[in-house]
Amino acid sequence: MRRRGKGELHQRGLTLIELMVALAIAFIVIGAVYQAITSQQRTYTIQDQVAEVQQNARVAMNILMRDLRMAGFGRPEGNVIIGGETYSHSIDVENDPETDGSSIITLVGCFGSPKGYLTRTADEGDTQITVRSTGNDLDDIFDPARSNYIFIGGMERLRVTGSEQGILTLNGPLVKRYPTGMLSASIEAGATQIPLRITAGLRAGDILFLGRDRLIVRDVGTDTITIDTDPDTAGNQGISESYLDGTSINPVPVYRLTALRYYIDSDPESGYLVLRRHDMVEGNRTLAENIQELGVTPDGDDQPLYEIRLTARTRVQDPDYLENEGFRIRVLESQVRLRNL
Repeated sequence: MRRRGKGELHQRGLTLIELMVALAIAFIVIGAVYQAITSQQRTYTIQDQVAEVQQNARVAMNILMRDLRMAGFGRPEGNVIIGGETYSHSIDVENDPETDGSSIITLVGCFGSPKGYLTRTADEGDTQITVRSTGNDLDDIFDPARSNYIFIGGMERLRVTGSEQGILTLNGPLVKRYPTGMLSASIEAGATQIPLRITAGLRAGDILFLGRDRLIVRDVGTDTITIDTDPDTAGNQGISESYLDGTSINPVPVYRLTALRYYIDSDPESGYLVLRRHDMVEGNRTLAENIQELGVTPDGDDQPLYEIRLTARTRVQDPDYLENEGFRIRVLESQVRLRNL
C-alpha cells in the first residue's frame, strides 16, 4: 500500500462558493464585453444610416440645383405645350396637398446635355436640319407629340413639325447659318486635307473648330475640305494633333425643351417616402429615398434667387433616440440663382 506524502495531505479543490463567485465574475465580464460590442455595433449602424441619408440627400440636392440653374434655358416666350400640358413659366412652386409642408416644383427648359448635333451645315433660310442623336432613336427623342420645341446652337428656338431618318422639319426658316461637319476618316497631325461625310453648305472662308485647332476653310471639294490653321504663315498649315473618324467639326448642339416636376411620393413597394424627378418626355426617376420634405422658396424680393431645403431621415428607427419618433433627421439647405429667367 502506498503511503501519502506530507504535502499531499494539505491539497484542496475549489469549493462550491468559490466556483459560483468565479462564474459570477466571468458572467459580469462577458456581459460587459457583449454590451460594449452591442453598443459599438449599434453606433456603427446608426452612423452608417446617417451617412447614407446624407449622401442620398446630397446627390439629390446636386441634381435639383443643376436643373434649377438651367430653368428657362432655351424656352421660348409665352405658353408652351409639352406632353399635352400648357406651361406659362420657367419655374412654378406649389404646396403638395399629399404631404405636410412639401413643395411641388415644376421647371421648364432644356436640361442636361444636348440630345443631338448637326451633321451637316445648316444655312440661313433652311427649314430642315440633319441631326445625329446622342442617345436613343432620334425620331423618338424629338417626337413632336411629346415635345416639339428645340434650341439650336444656343441661338434659335424653333419647333419640330416632322422627324424622319435624322432629318427634322422645322416650323420656320433658320435666321442664322451653322457651318459644321463630321470626319469620314481618321486624320493625323499636320493634315491640311480634311475628309468629311458631308461637305455641302460649307464655303471658303468659313472658320471651324476641331478640338483645339482653329480651321480656316480654303477650298471645298466633294468629300474633303482644304484648311489652314495659321493665316500669318505662307502656305496652308496643318492641324496640331490627330483626330478619329466620326469626330465633329464645329459641333452645333440641338437641345430639346421639356418640363421637370420634383415632388415627394410614397414608394408602393418599400413604403418609404422618396423624391421623384418626373421628366414630361422621358418619364419618372427616383432620386433619393427617405426624403420627408422638399422646399423651394424665393429669397426675399430677389426672385431669381431661390432657397432649397431637403429634409431626410434614417431608414430604421432607433428605440433609444427619443426625438422624431426614433428617426434621425438631417436637413440640407442651399441657394440657387436662376440665371436664365
